[in-house]
Amino acid sequence: MKKITLLFALFFSVTLFSQVTNEGKPASWKLLDDEKSIQTTILPSFDLKSLQAEDAINDLDKEGPWRFGYKHLVNFGFEDGQWTTLENGDRIWRMKFNSPGALSMNVIFDQFFMPEGGKLYLYNDDRTDLLGAYTAIQNQESGTLGTWIVTGETLWVEYNEPANVKGQGKLHFESITHAYRTAASEREEKGLGDSGNCNQDVDCPIGDDWEAHKDNNKKAVAKILSGGSDWCSGALINNTANDGTPYLLTANHCVEGQDPANWAFIFGWISPNPVCATTDNSTNGSTAMTISGASLRAKNAASDFCLVELSSAPPTDWDRTWSGWDRTDNIPEFVVGIHHPSGDIMKICRDDSGPIHTTYSGTAEWEITAAGNGWEIGVTEGGSSGSPLYDPNGRIIGQLHRGLAACSGTNDNDNYDQYGRFGVSWDNGSTDATKLQPWLDPLGTNPETLDSYPPLATYSLDASISATIPAVDCGVNVVNPYLTIRNAGETTMTSATVYWDFNGAGIITIPWSGSLAQNETEDIPLGTLSLISGTNTLNVLVGNPNGGTDENTTNDTGVASYTYEAYSTSQIHFHLLTDNYCEETTWEFRNASGTVLYSGGPYTQDSDDNTDFYYDFDVSVGQCYTFEIFDTAGDGICCGYGNGSYSLTTDDGASILVGGNFDNSEATEFAIIPPAGVDEFLANNIVISPNPTEGALNIQLNNLSDNFTYSMTNTVGQQVANGYLQENNTSVDLSNLTNGIYFMRVSAISTQKYMIKKIIISK
Repeated sequence: MKKITLLFALFFSVTLFSQVTNEGKPASWKLLDDEKSIQTTILPSFDLKSLQAEDAINDLDKEGPWRFGYKHLVNFGFEDGQWTTLENGDRIWRMKFNSPGALSMNVIFDQFFMPEGGKLYLYNDDRTDLLGAYTAIQNQESGTLGTWIVTGETLWVEYNEPANVKGQGKLHFESITHAYRTAASEREEKGLGDSGNCNQDVDCPIGDDWEAHKDNNKKAVAKILSGGSDWCSGALINNTANDGTPYLLTANHCVEGQDPANWAFIFGWISPNPVCATTDNSTNGSTAMTISGASLRAKNAASDFCLVELSSAPPTDWDRTWSGWDRTDNIPEFVVGIHHPSGDIMKICRDDSGPIHTTYSGTAEWEITAAGNGWEIGVTEGGSSGSPLYDPNGRIIGQLHRGLAACSGTNDNDNYDQYGRFGVSWDNGSTDATKLQPWLDPLGTNPETLDSYPPLATYSLDASISATIPAVDCGVNVVNPYLTIRNAGETTMTSATVYWDFNGAGIITIPWSGSLAQNETEDIPLGTLSLISGTNTLNVLVGNPNGGTDENTTNDTGVASYTYEAYSTSQIHFHLLTDNYCEETTWEFRNASGTVLYSGGPYTQDSDDNTDFYYDFDVSVGQCYTFEIFDTAGDGICCGYGNGSYSLTTDDGASILVGGNFDNSEATEFAIIPPAGVDEFLANNIVISPNPTEGALNIQLNNLSDNFTYSMTNTVGQQVANGYLQENNTSVDLSNLTNGIYFMRVSAISTQKYMIKKIIISK
């Protein structure tokens, strides 16, 4: 049992930590304490409404990259900012930027040169997001560089210069991008890139006949930060030398008007808990594998392809794959796409009816046809542009050009997509800069197909496993999860040992037996299990195929999670802070039958702008409710036109939802369950007054002999005050707190019983 527990622990430690692209911390963090002396450069405002109107039109097709930000053209360099010389002669240069309301920021340098020992860092104001060090390794022939993104509206740029290379570094800003939709990897919930609910995370089941190819080719796909403000997708692609030359295939329309030297790439951004066409949130994955810069090798609008070579090859320990390809132009039985829709975490889609040959405005295309009902699994969106289209053998046959396929709830809309054809891209151009052949066939062998590099490994004994927790209706507190065992090996699998654990309740062993040929699967139901409020996690492990040693342990574990939205409370407390356009905001609180129990807005123009509103909703145990907030302009209440926000909390201050950054609307559904833990006797014998209060609060203990503590939290669960109650009557000073709703918890030290009361501060 100890051995299996260790295996589970090792698996989860691997999923949490991964290779870091760049290492170290800025020298100022340790050596200086003068941040307040650095002047903040405020970037100007821009017409967000106009950009959003353009996006609403452009997002309907995929003929252009998916724009996530506004690019401020700037003119800053070492002559700006502030230099600090250290005692040993080393120097530190810093500059601080603020773009109000930005979800994230990133930079293009039109002059970039790091001398040996020179280091460049980018970080946010609270130092929770750090890029760097960028060093001499990132120097390019172009003398330019595009960075990855840093979360937040404040960006620090710091250059650390050794004394022996004084004056050798070069740095000049061309642009700074203000992200106004999607903070990508920085936002933990779905909406990482705002893709639709019908999308499937890349580790969702795609079919027994393609699982091995999926596991291989997902290691080739990258999200591309193009031009500082746009998202595209692409994939590493193999050449006949099988030497790992870092060629990456994407779409021609992703490079139009852009210099790939300023691009940035992220690999392996995959959710550890796959979400498969549901309204559940995708959890964040590792964002460590980033590379900046590439050189253009070839492009051609005739098949909408672009081939670039990355400025550096992915390190060996990143375990990347260079996808194979097929240039025969033969029509495959089915196709699969792997991509980053709307800049979201990696997704997958599959069309079982097979594509056809077609032409659009002179571009040779594969078409996923509307007549064939589009995609059967998943879909693509803007940001998927340039992503690879794979055949049944796991080889690239094209890259995404355009299409009208999209989500309709958790289903796709059955519309078409079109991909540029690899077979046309191969030798259709008249020069090396307009065709793939010179770059992908350096040996001159002219093969029709090429497999991936490194080759897709096959094993004799290879058991694989995955876990699934199906969605349940609101208020249902039991679930029937299952695991799926797959034979990924060449030898028919007749036995294996399966281990599973649900919510840490203990590891259960299943001695499986049966008969699975290669790539065949079997679902194993785990019975009916009770859900806990919050995140429910199912961990699974498989071993001992046919009583032997599994030759490939990378697919021996699986994990699935499900969030059960259920809370113990008698009221829901709603706090709304309006933005600069409060007349656009309305909201509804509905029961399970859709009846509106409470509603509000639109608010009074100007007079109700940037104003706090507080509401209480009575709820009943065993019932389900939906809260939905609307914005008629389709830009939410944060962050382009004021920093509006809203929160839903329970009686004890537990956070149900904190939001504000949405488009037309945002809804959440949850159930009310019986209370547990709150002691009624204490609640009746502890008096907290006055309430509301201007800042002074009195806690009176009536006929209570125990020793007590108190703690106060705000509506997002942050503790703002705490202490001991040693007398029957204690005064608590809360004058340092701002107006709003808080929750006071008074606990008996010996019995651990407690009571909670909502406190309103109104000065």
